[in-house]
Amino acid sequence: MTTVSAAPTTSTAFGSVSIPRKVSAGVVIIIGIAFLVITMMNNLFQVGPAFEEMIDDFRPVITDESLAVAREDIAGLEAVGVEFQTLVAPGMAQALGMSPEEFTGLVESQYPAVAAGMAALPEITASFNGLVDTLDSQQELFASADAIPTENLPATTVPWIVAVSGVLAIGVGIMMFKPGRLWAILAVALGAGLVIVTFALGLPQKAADADELNSNLTPIYTQELIDGATGSLALIGAMGQQMETEMLPDLAAQLGMSQDELNAFLGQNFPATAAAMESMPDALQRFEAFVGVFATNLANYATIQPVAFVPIIWSLVIGGVLMVLMGGYCVATKQ
Repeated sequence: MTTVSAAPTTSTAFGSVSIPRKVSAGVVIIIGIAFLVITMMNNLFQVGPAFEEMIDDFRPVITDESLAVAREDIAGLEAVGVEFQTLVAPGMAQALGMSPEEFTGLVESQYPAVAAGMAALPEITASFNGLVDTLDSQQELFASADAIPTENLPATTVPWIVAVSGVLAIGVGIMMFKPGRLWAILAVALGAGLVIVTFALGLPQKAADADELNSNLTPIYTQELIDGATGSLALIGAMGQQMETEMLPDLAAQLGMSQDELNAFLGQNFPATAAAMESMPDALQRFEAFVGVFATNLANYATIQPVAFVPIIWSLVIGGVLMVLMGGYCVATKQ
């Protein structure tokens, strides 16, 4: 007569468990340790707050309305540059009885900030247009990343989810050394919960979008970008101030006009320049706020940039599946 031997068992403080049960418990414990290692190695307790703060600051900047206003401000500066070269310089030269070359020389010698700003406007506006275009092209990726883990839960919850899952897995794995089905069933429940929640919240796609957004920003989000943009704004601000406080009053005096008469003359003959003089203070404030968001979050981006979110999310999925398999095996075979 043939007899079937039971799986070998080992005696522990909790009682006698089979070797397969012990192996399954060990795997669950290793999964929990892996979750904790992932949390620490990826610095998630710093990445989560940095990600949330950066997302919060960029959210109002990357809206359709905000980007449209930025484009209007840039277009106004572009128009000033073109009008100054094609209309203002020749027109003012004629009014002053000068050649265009003489008027240009006058501006360069007596109003250097105006000359420098006008010369730099094409490059400055092209740079700002490129930045706005980049942000515009990333809106969908940003919206997806903004919803990690959900639209109502902040990103600061993610490291806690991973770490707590690790602690629970370790605890369940240890208790699986105790005879009975309860802890194996809990391992299945914990693993299944991780897998279900991960896919229910769309975290694999959100993580992929966040990583793509990170990759797209890496070439431009640098200290050089911030320094260049800050310098450009300083150049434009100096140009506008010197034009308003020195150049235009001087031209009004040379033309025998009052300031109001000069303003009317500019509005009639050089509308882009007149409009820019009126709107430039507000436009500069908007540009400074725009650049300020990049500047204040550079340290946050440096914290986030090295981290890839896709492997973290798939580690949760794989760990969850393994817990289901280990616990399910113990339940099914009554180990």
